[in-house]
Amino acid sequence: MPPPQPYPGMYYQPMAPEHWLSRRNVWTVNALGLVMIWLGMLFRLLSTADTTVLAAARFFVISGALVGALASTAGALGSKKTTDMQNLGLLVWAGFLISLAGFVLAGFV
Repeated sequence: MPPPQPYPGMYYQPMAPEHWLSRRNVWTVNALGLVMIWLGMLFRLLSTADTTVLAAARFFVISGALVGALASTAGALGSKKTTDMQNLGLLVWAGFLISLAGFVLAGFV
């Protein structure tokens, strides 16, 4: 009796997490985080008295900093194709985003 034939359709193979950490994906998520921080700063500058807009601005700043810093840290620690200097640059960028968010939030007082 011959062995059973393989399934003729597409074989789904789950994608490894390392493949999600390409340069383009890390750059895109970092750009998204930086845009969110920028939007939070704009909301803060354009609205001085509305507490709802100020809360939204804080949310954008904190979320943008966390998204960008987590993407940079994941790219630095999880990618197998980056050099040591690229990893160091990504970690420094993550620290810069966190400190930028701290300075922006200090201006909210």
